[in-house]
Amino acid sequence: MVFICKLYYTHPWLQELDTKILSHHNEDDQHLVVLEETIFYPTGGGQPHDLGTINGVALLDVFEKDGVILHRLEQALQGDSAFCVLDWPRRLDHMQQHSGQHLLSSVFHDTLGYRTESFHLGEEYCSIDISTPVLSAEVHRKVEARVNELIFSSRPVLTYTLRPEEYKKVPLRKIPNRAGDLRIVEIEGLDYSPCSGTHVASTAQIGLVKLVKVEKYKGMTRVYFLCGNRALRDYGRKHQICQDLGSQLSVPETELSARLALELEQKRELEQQLHRLRGELMNFRAGEIVAQGRSPFFLNVPGASIEEGQMLARSILALTNAVVVMDLGERLLLAHNLKTGLDLGQLVKEHAQSLGGKGGGSAGTAQVFFADPSQRSRFLDLLQVLLIGD
Repeated sequence: MVFICKLYYTHPWLQELDTKILSHHNEDDQHLVVLEETIFYPTGGGQPHDLGTINGVALLDVFEKDGVILHRLEQALQGDSAFCVLDWPRRLDHMQQHSGQHLLSSVFHDTLGYRTESFHLGEEYCSIDISTPVLSAEVHRKVEARVNELIFSSRPVLTYTLRPEEYKKVPLRKIPNRAGDLRIVEIEGLDYSPCSGTHVASTAQIGLVKLVKVEKYKGMTRVYFLCGNRALRDYGRKHQICQDLGSQLSVPETELSARLALELEQKRELEQQLHRLRGELMNFRAGEIVAQGRSPFFLNVPGASIEEGQMLARSILALTNAVVVMDLGERLLLAHNLKTGLDLGQLVKEHAQSLGGKGGGSAGTAQVFFADPSQRSRFLDLLQVLLIGD
């Protein structure tokens, strides 16, 4: 059996390493390398694998198979020595997120009795699913405050191994369903969790935990959070947004919420006025159309929206019994209020679809879309025959 020294456990802050190549081979068009010792963490325990380079060649994946750490590279290596360089920002990010999750889960468990049922560490966000269907805004704030209080207390984060007969020596938050020794990550005197991931040495190195969103999920609550540099970047991005909005609205950040509420209320009032004026305009246009013509009314109103077309058709039919055919450009709108048994939806189905038209409707209203203008023109000519003849 090959024994590989896992320096990512014993020296998690080590960023470069000179070591020996024990073996390298190709498997399914992949270049796989086994090192005598490694600083690269393999995917496992809910934590993604490390990245970096070996002899300048980019590392694509790290995984463990039958107790052996395999490094997948974009090209084969030469020789028997390896110089490894860790993608340190990625490793530090993973350590901050993972340790932050342990601390957050501990606070939820110890103060509220909520278990963490699952954990996701993604590139953009992290989340945990906790065993409560509801999480109030007040509890949200209190948990966040407590977690950051513990971060600032700079508690040591310890790792060690327990044999099965030693499990009861510490108050494990969760005992996994597996046999054998357990690697324990302890936030000193606070949390004891089996874990195979990499972690910071002190809660202070987590930096900051920010809960950014909560949502209901399968009878539980999913809590999204950011730790360390992720939280700092998020703060910087949101601070810039607030500065930009404050500059555009000419108000300080503390007044942004009230000013935006006022702007939205004024917008709603203007939209209501616009809707009323559009209605008046459509009534006026309908009066002109009815006074100058007779049913069926074939109208060409390119650029009008579906809503505007529907408003105009309703206004016309409120003044007279008629059929309205409206050309809005690529789309035709049909409406009528006659008692002749005319079914516009059926008409579209029987005559428009064979010309490439897509649409349908009811007896009184229908819509049809034509990608080909010539086919739309053919359908309009057909309507002239069918409706005028009717």
